[in-house]
Amino acid sequence: MAHSVKRHLDVSADVYDVEIRRFIPDYDDMLATGVQLLGALAPAAADVLDLGGGTGALSAAVLAALPDARVTVLDVDRAMLRETRRRLARFGDRVEFREASFLDPLPAADAVMASLALHHVHDLGVKTDLYRAIHAALAPGGVFLNLDAAMTEGPRLNALVFQRWAARMAEHGITEAEARGHFAAWADEDRYFPLDEELAALRRAGFAEVECFWRSGASAICCALRA
Repeated sequence: MAHSVKRHLDVSADVYDVEIRRFIPDYDDMLATGVQLLGALAPAAADVLDLGGGTGALSAAVLAALPDARVTVLDVDRAMLRETRRRLARFGDRVEFREASFLDPLPAADAVMASLALHHVHDLGVKTDLYRAIHAALAPGGVFLNLDAAMTEGPRLNALVFQRWAARMAEHGITEAEARGHFAAWADEDRYFPLDEELAALRRAGFAEVECFWRSGASAICCALRA
């Protein structure tokens, strides 16, 4: 069955952008930092592939900040793509839309980005193969930026991350019991690997330079450069 945000989060596409800010502390800072890194590392007129682009929040930020860039939004969720088309219509032919899985063959790009999408890949071997496919799709010198959850491996520190995450969600009216319920429900589709494993998988996939440039609680931005 194809991934559906409505089924997974019980949130419809038209209200996703409001709800995701309740679920993910520092979401806006994560997007802004990702766009800043893209601007520093990719060509000004880059062809950017947004994997699992959702409602297009990341793509909109890229297109607004980098006026010469073009973006291809790839998502398997038809409802989310409809919202993305509506949201990004103002950018005209600078944006293209593809209904596909990020496990399908990927188009060539100068940069690949993903925001809160790749944690749906449960198997680290499959995820490493996806990173290899991203590496192959990138032009020489290309950049991959993954804005997603990345956990601590040890049980005590892992528990602390979730405790602090629940506390931040409480700032947006979500009780601890509700937060724990969300964590349990999301675990049916989500898999958060330790940050060290994510970086190691990127190196195995062939990336020449790998780094975590930003981290806040359970969220991180992993950056990988093709030689």
